[in-house]
Amino acid sequence: MNSTGITAASSVVGPILPPSIALVVYGWLANVSIGGLFMAGIIPGLLMALLLMGMTVYLGASGKVQMPEPTPFDGREVLRTGKRAVLPLVMPAIIVGGIWGGFFTPTEAGAIASLYAIVLGGLIYRDLSLKNLYDAFRRTLMFSAVILLIIAVSSFYGWILVRMGIPQALAGQVATVEMPTILLLVCFALFFLLIGCFMSVIESILIFTPIVVPAALTAGLDPVHFGIVMVITLSIGVITPPFGTVLFMMVGITRLRYGQVVKAVLPFLIPVMLAILLLIAIPELATWLPDLMGY
Repeated sequence: MNSTGITAASSVVGPILPPSIALVVYGWLANVSIGGLFMAGIIPGLLMALLLMGMTVYLGASGKVQMPEPTPFDGREVLRTGKRAVLPLVMPAIIVGGIWGGFFTPTEAGAIASLYAIVLGGLIYRDLSLKNLYDAFRRTLMFSAVILLIIAVSSFYGWILVRMGIPQALAGQVATVEMPTILLLVCFALFFLLIGCFMSVIESILIFTPIVVPAALTAGLDPVHFGIVMVITLSIGVITPPFGTVLFMMVGITRLRYGQVVKAVLPFLIPVMLAILLLIAIPELATWLPDLMGY
């Protein structure tokens, strides 16, 4: 039970660190640079990871959570176990560096990363058999088919909304609201947090991006900053009770009762929410790195 909370809460970090499928989908729908979104997610992701680590240290030091006995630091053991992780850690650098350097598009980056993984597992580590590769391709095809079906339905749904003028009407309504942009962004974040409790991140982005992005642009919000806030708050919905999907997954994995999982996760919602508030209050956390890189 001790590790359940941090394991569930740390799942929020993945969707905003490159390579992120959620950011790719948002960038495609909102017509925003995917490379810029990748850059924008780095600082918020690291900030959230640091805050989560801080909460873990606090819970352990205060005695509120029973921690295992500390293991003495062994530099040789770190080197021994770290050598195997060096080459896999190169993959995100290939994806981000290739996109940023203009060597290939985000779509090509995915293909190159897949080829790199195959070479790494099959030729270097030699723990990827042909059967494993076939199973991976089969699961990928099934997952891609589901995503493409969702994209097809959501695109048709978006087309209907545009024909009915709903995004334009929403943008017009937002433009007439006398509200500071920071407060408006808080309202959007609360809306996404609620939506994330009932829907997956990708589905939510596919359905709501064509609706809310025109309104956000009309209100003067930066689309890159808005996209990072949107993805993070939608991701948090999966660990918030009572309908967070990750909570139910942790029940199945850990065999704990639902109430025990919720109790373990609740303390870690504090650093996650704090990271969101800091991101909303300080847009430069998301926009500084893309601006520095020229996006």
